[in-house]
Amino acid sequence: MSSSTNFDLITTIRYDIALLNNSWNTTVNCGQPSPFMLLPYHFDRLKAATALHGWQDLFTSISWPSFQSTCHRAIQPYDTSLRLVLQRTGGINITMETTTPISGDPMLAAQISPSLDSLPHSLGIPIPLFLDIVATPSSLFTASKTTHRGHYAAARARLGLPTVGGSADVLLWNTQGMLTETSVRNLALFRRGRWVTPHDSTGCLRGVTRRWLLEQGLIVLDEQEYLRKNAVQEGELVLLFNAVEGCRIAVAHLRKP
Repeated sequence: MSSSTNFDLITTIRYDIALLNNSWNTTVNCGQPSPFMLLPYHFDRLKAATALHGWQDLFTSISWPSFQSTCHRAIQPYDTSLRLVLQRTGGINITMETTTPISGDPMLAAQISPSLDSLPHSLGIPIPLFLDIVATPSSLFTASKTTHRGHYAAARARLGLPTVGGSADVLLWNTQGMLTETSVRNLALFRRGRWVTPHDSTGCLRGVTRRWLLEQGLIVLDEQEYLRKNAVQEGELVLLFNAVEGCRIAVAHLRKP
């Protein structure tokens, strides 16, 4: 399918000067403060995706210094996210979108237990998360981030959500009934005292923030297949995360009113 479908590889990067004061972001960036969130992981993601889709010529031609320079040349003097598109020809296009400034630690939600009587106000209003009614088959286009996103748009449409934006999201599952991700975020459910995220074998997106949370031990892989769609409970809290927002809390709903 990858060879017969026209698509580009994408990664979306948060730029925020507040990140200069986040020690964990500095550590990831080889000890150098950076206004880009988890930038080396975005580079690794693109390299891994070129290998996954058989773009071997680009795998060897993309360099870390040139990637850094491209991102720095594109920034504007405000908080923004960069949507970087790597074309099959090797060309890179970047578009930008203004984001809400970071007011605290964007990874705080991953350190919260659902057993708390109330969530910290700084986490914001939980995201309504609706369980999809149809399976989304796993493929190279769920395991990597590309411009081929019709399956995500279809899932959102089934739940009456706009193609992009809005306050809600949809919880996806594969043909084996295993949870995978949402339309724009990775996820974890609280099981046996830990936040547990879908295993790579489900075909889920191996996201940038997901990688960092796994490395820090804040989430663990679902080795026991706890995360089946029929195990989702109405009203339970779900940890969502991506490379622009960091971590968010959602509330699961088995059906949309």
